[in-house]
Amino acid sequence: MKKNLRYLSYITVIIIFLIFNFIIINSLREDKPVKVKMKPKIVLISHVYSNPYWQYVKEGAERAAKERNAIVEFQGPDSASIDEGIKLINMAYAAKVSGIIVYAQDEKRYTPVINKVVEGNIPLITIDSDAENSKRLAYVGTDNVASGMAGAKELIKQVGKEGRIAIIMGGKNAKNQIERVNGFKDYINKNSKLTIETIESSDSYLLEAELAAKKILINNSDVKAIFCTSALDGVGAAKAIEKLNMKGKVKIICFDDLQETLEYIKKGVITSTIVQKPELMGYKAVNIIMDIIEGKETKGIFFTDVFVIGKDNVNQYKKEQGEHISEVQ
Repeated sequence: MKKNLRYLSYITVIIIFLIFNFIIINSLREDKPVKVKMKPKIVLISHVYSNPYWQYVKEGAERAAKERNAIVEFQGPDSASIDEGIKLINMAYAAKVSGIIVYAQDEKRYTPVINKVVEGNIPLITIDSDAENSKRLAYVGTDNVASGMAGAKELIKQVGKEGRIAIIMGGKNAKNQIERVNGFKDYINKNSKLTIETIESSDSYLLEAELAAKKILINNSDVKAIFCTSALDGVGAAKAIEKLNMKGKVKIICFDDLQETLEYIKKGVITSTIVQKPELMGYKAVNIIMDIIEGKETKGIFFTDVFVIGKDNVNQYKKEQGEHISEVQ
């Protein structure tokens, strides 16, 4: 009997020892970290952060990001600054984001930093203004040469094939602005006897556009029309025409569908505008860069359409657009 009790005691001690060790080992064991799949982060760098045109682009980008389970961070210089734009690209690169979408303000100066990013295995595509000689993986936006030609065709329709005209462009080094001017000039030269008196730059600022228009109108009293290549240029030119009491004397053919642009068309101050699809640009850009991130071969040029809005169709267009028409801020 004593022998059995002693045996049971040994067994009990061993069991207690094993249980104690099991508890100690489990309490000391480090839990394996739970892997959480992070959403891809895409940085979208605009021309000028506060420019209302870019709110369209932002809306499209955010819509695509939601569908693709990604995050879009919208950035841009406070003013049209090439240095600041390059700085933002470098910051995104240093942060090792998943992808970068960028408006190239100056192809020559942007190319080295674009190449660095792509060589560092971060996908980068351009939007609205291209840097085609860089290593960027794709471009999304308007065919700017063709849109410049569309503007020239509309201008000839409004003023005929003879006389003097002028141009106000946005950033004088931005490729999209240069291409629009070149497309416009090429069509004018081949299809009319119109003379381009001067080309002024606004750097895509409303006040600068107004001042440029005043300069043109005061120094060239016989100008029949002004072609404006960026979103705020048409509004600035319209303000100048109103202040100089020249409504109906000078035609304005401009770009984009800012609320004030459309109101000036209704009033007869702006003749017509070439409307782009910036919301679609943002939407396509995010989808393209997500395809690249996911390993799909997606390279090349992806153009979005343009169309003309004038007094005959502005009301219908506004009705169709509703609250998506941006406002000048």
